[in-house]
Amino acid sequence: MRIIFILQRFNIILVLGGLAGAVLPAVAQEEATAGRRVADVASIAVSEYAEGVVGRRIVLEQEYAEAGMFLAEARRTAGTLPAGIRDAALARIENLISLHQQVAEVSDLAGELAGLRTDLEQALGVPLDPLPESPPSLAVGQRVFERSCAQCHGEGGKGDGPGAAGQDPPPADLTDPAALRGVTPVEWFRKVNVGVAGTAMPPFGSTLTPDERWSVVLHASSLRHSADLVRGKALIEERCTECVLSLGDLAVTARTSDDSLRSVLVGIGPEWDADALAAAAAYARVAAAAEYWGGDRVLAIRRTVARAKAGVERAATLALRGDREEARIAVLDAYLVFEGIESASRAQNARAVSRVEGAFADLRLTLTSAEPEEIASARAGVIGALDAVSVGASQVAGPQAFFFQSFVILVREGLEAILIVGALVAFLVRSGAPERRRDIGQGVLWALLASAAVAVGFATVFRAAAAHKEVLEAVTMLLAAGVLFVVSYWLVSKIEVQRWNAFVRARMSSALTSGRAWALAGVAFLAVFREGFETVLFYAALLATSDGHASAVVAVTAGFVTGAAVLGIVYVGVQRYGLRIPLRLFFGVTSALLYLMAFSFAGQGIAELQAVGWVGMTPLRWIPAVPALGIFPTMQTLLGQSFLAAALAVALIWVFWASPKTAKVRVSA
Repeated sequence: MRIIFILQRFNIILVLGGLAGAVLPAVAQEEATAGRRVADVASIAVSEYAEGVVGRRIVLEQEYAEAGMFLAEARRTAGTLPAGIRDAALARIENLISLHQQVAEVSDLAGELAGLRTDLEQALGVPLDPLPESPPSLAVGQRVFERSCAQCHGEGGKGDGPGAAGQDPPPADLTDPAALRGVTPVEWFRKVNVGVAGTAMPPFGSTLTPDERWSVVLHASSLRHSADLVRGKALIEERCTECVLSLGDLAVTARTSDDSLRSVLVGIGPEWDADALAAAAAYARVAAAAEYWGGDRVLAIRRTVARAKAGVERAATLALRGDREEARIAVLDAYLVFEGIESASRAQNARAVSRVEGAFADLRLTLTSAEPEEIASARAGVIGALDAVSVGASQVAGPQAFFFQSFVILVREGLEAILIVGALVAFLVRSGAPERRRDIGQGVLWALLASAAVAVGFATVFRAAAAHKEVLEAVTMLLAAGVLFVVSYWLVSKIEVQRWNAFVRARMSSALTSGRAWALAGVAFLAVFREGFETVLFYAALLATSDGHASAVVAVTAGFVTGAAVLGIVYVGVQRYGLRIPLRLFFGVTSALLYLMAFSFAGQGIAELQAVGWVGMTPLRWIPAVPALGIFPTMQTLLGQSFLAAALAVALIWVFWASPKTAKVRVSA
């Protein structure tokens, strides 16, 4: 088996894939930017129209005219979209322009706008109002405001900045609660993105990052609230303990106006005086900031769990109605919501996360064909598992717990890689080429660097797209399964002493000088790479759960150092004492280990693709689930692992029966 040939071809695929990946996302990003601009401009137009028209009568000529200018800009920008998206968008915008000219009801324009936004979101496959990757910071927002906005709006936001003189219309007064009580932060975000037609306000979509734009929007939204934020927070915590989940969630408050926030608070009761309501509303407006509830790690996990549970409830309801396909999509969406906290939760309690993943897998299988009682039971299983994660997040761990978690993460993730690398080094030593151990070392080094790079990519590019993480993990597992199977076969083929000696005599020189050791180094790279980037992610999550406490950071560091020492001892032991194992036992056990890992990786890789909807799921209820071996009760995972089992059977038949028989025939001839 030419391992190096396979790895070389894989490297070519990676290079070509990398080139394609560098071009395609850039093109898609341009389309998404243009589509979002169309949606933002059209949304602002309808918002302006709603201010200028009441009951099909123009009450504010300036706002009505601005709505027309925004619609014209939306039509111009829509013309830059790809053909398949452009035609549908232009049709919607022409309808909006026609309704504007007819001075139609605001509800008619709002309905057409909703259709436009739905069409764009489905065609582009991206959210039109992307939320920030991390909670907005009021401090960052203030700095951005002072740098980019205060020149016109003034440091206090009253519209009295040094550049405001002579502007027509003048800059908006951002401290006027009456004028802005119906405006949501997301509407402000759109104006910051594209600017305001007919005014001096420029677009900031290309000069500020999304996080900076959301931060400045939240800061600007706070300028009209002068009430005591400390008192407002205390009042909300006293009167509505569950409100912290929604008020600290920008996904909720970004689309909620001041009036709506006050309505929610009034509904809490029992009574609010004017000052108390003003204080509570002021805090509710900024509660999602990183400095407040938005930066609370425990609340973030609880909010995510609540959204995942809501998705599960919806999936179960759809399944009970008979909408199996919609239910499948809903449970997938709920799982992807949970994936947003999977790493952080696994760092705290890997068993609880495994329980959630198993419960979701059971629910996905159950939704396809089960009876109502089974659906209800599977739904309850997921809800219970999610609740356990939420409760675990609320528990404050001590330094001992951080030490233990850190130790277990490193040992758990590193042990498999150490065993493989140790076996490869032992093989080189037995081959009489111990000097080639540096090749293995280089493979390990590159794997560590690649793991760190992938972890950085997950933390930046793919942070908000859990499906990308799942797919990358799946591809890594499947690739590792294939290469590990090849190496397992190669070791089996050398299990007989005679064959080993013949190999050493006939192939030693050519094998080691032709790059075969590099092929083994490639296996080491894959083994370490798979475990390495998970380790980096889990440590990042574990440190995040420490909330920066010095004692916790010290404990995590101590756990890492202790785990590294244990792994070092294991590695030295495998390398030194593994050489004393009899040849047949050594190759037999090592081959079995590699094959079992390949078998497990194959099942887990397919299961990961099923989790994100890339591979179908046909339940086989007679198969027990054994996640440790990658065994899941589905037809697709069974087929993938059956292929490996069949390939193993063929390999064993060839090594122990067909090949010796062929050799005897050649000798007799």
